[in-house]
Amino acid sequence: MAIELTGTYKGDQVFVTVGSVLISGFSDGDAISVKRAEELYTLKVGIDGGVARSRNANKSGTIEIKLLQTSKVNDELSDMFYVDNFGEDGSPVLPISITDGNGRTLCSAGQAWLKAVPEITFGKDIGERTWAFDCADLKVYIGGN
Repeated sequence: MAIELTGTYKGDQVFVTVGSVLISGFSDGDAISVKRAEELYTLKVGIDGGVARSRNANKSGTIEIKLLQTSKVNDELSDMFYVDNFGEDGSPVLPISITDGNGRTLCSAGQAWLKAVPEITFGKDIGERTWAFDCADLKVYIGGN
C-alpha cells in the first residue's frame, strides 16, 4: 500500500475576525481553540437496556484566541471591549469567525462577546494574552486541508 499525502496545513492561512478586526500576532502552539458548551445529544438507557437520545438545543460555545503580548491587536480588542466593560447596555455583541484559508474548516457566531479580560503577566520572555469569547450561536464545520 502506497503512503499518500493527505494535505498540507499552513498556520498563516487561518484567518480570525472579531467584528471588523482581523486578528494577527498569534502566540505559538494552539493559539486558537473552539469548543461547544455541551454535547450534541444526551443518552439515556432504561432498566431493560432500551436506549434513547435527546437532542440538545444549546448551540452556545467558547472561542479562545492567544496573542503575543506584543500584538497590536491587543490594543484593538481592548478598545472594542472597553465599552462592554464600562457601558450600561452590555454592548458590544459582535460576529466572530475563523476560516482555514488552506482547508475547509469554518467556525462562526453571529453573537459573541468578551467572556473575561485576559490575565496579564510580565516576565523575562514574551508572554501571551488569552482572549475568550462566549458565543450564543456557535456554528462549526470541521473540514480537512
